[in-house]
Amino acid sequence: MEQCELVPGRGIRCGKTEIFFGMPRARLRQDLDHKAPNAGESMWDDEDEYSDGDGAEWLRLRFLDDKLCDIEVLGGKLTHEGIELLDTDMPALRNALKASGMALEKTEWLTEGHDCIDLQIVVASREDTGDAGEEIAWVITSSDFRVE
Repeated sequence: MEQCELVPGRGIRCGKTEIFFGMPRARLRQDLDHKAPNAGESMWDDEDEYSDGDGAEWLRLRFLDDKLCDIEVLGGKLTHEGIELLDTDMPALRNALKASGMALEKTEWLTEGHDCIDLQIVVASREDTGDAGEEIAWVITSSDFRVE
């Protein structure tokens, strides 16, 4: 299971690998040992998908002009200052954020999920994405998510 740390406004860090906004696609592909998809596997030519060591979905990176602009964490663990953001459920996440003086609000950045403005992320539960359950389905951060 991949373990990463959120760096709000910049991206994520997985071990010694930094995945920060504005980084070139070629460098990230090299750092993350990208395997080119088979013909027809990738729906979009502006994103790269990565799996963990067990083959489960882990990470989706989106690019604009070959520079990283969006990070979608789909599996593993994602933390910030001891708060688990992904491998948890919505009630536990709300409580952990509240204890740290933060909150989740209905999203203004995307069409589904909840914004945590302090962390510049959008979090969606399985229920938010049309499935059953309060488990977190994904966490997205983007260079476009800015706190004024």
